[in-house]
Amino acid sequence: MNRFCSFKSVGRAALGLALVLAWVPPAAATTVIEKDLAALCNEADRVFVGTVSSVESRWTDPQQRHIETLVTFSGVEPLLGVDTAEVVLRFSGGQVGDTVEQVEGIPTFHVGDRNVIFARNDASVSPIVGFNQGCLHIEGTGSAATVALPSYQPIGMLGDRRVLGAESRTSSSMNLNDFLSEVRGRLDARRTNP
Repeated sequence: MNRFCSFKSVGRAALGLALVLAWVPPAAATTVIEKDLAALCNEADRVFVGTVSSVESRWTDPQQRHIETLVTFSGVEPLLGVDTAEVVLRFSGGQVGDTVEQVEGIPTFHVGDRNVIFARNDASVSPIVGFNQGCLHIEGTGSAATVALPSYQPIGMLGDRRVLGAESRTSSSMNLNDFLSEVRGRLDARRTNP
């Protein structure tokens, strides 16, 4: 009798677990709250223009359970919170040997890329404001340089704010000097009206 009861209890538990697992929605891609330029400027601790000079992934722990990627920007033009010619940002995930740990939506960086970066100082999966929205790619050089302004597909609402999918596609661009003038204006306003 005890054996029958224990099988019956296990059967009920298995059925309950199966029902719970059937009800749990599948994992989705990373989602973020939409950030406009004002939000990027207001939420950033550091804003700068820089060129990627190094991308290095490494284990974060001796047990080799987690990977992080350090992205070094050189030739930095500081706009806020930066007083060095080089800035290193730390991102979760990366590749060490054959092991890949990928966090959906984190920007990818390649040596030689030039970007406008809006970053936070706190440790997180991505230091970029808006997860990836505060990483804007620069094309061209000199007075002809432009900054790519991505557009995101909205996937829902959180109150009055749009929730965005992490995937983006570039929809327009703006002259880099004009963009940086607007950013400087917003940062100056932030400094005078904290």
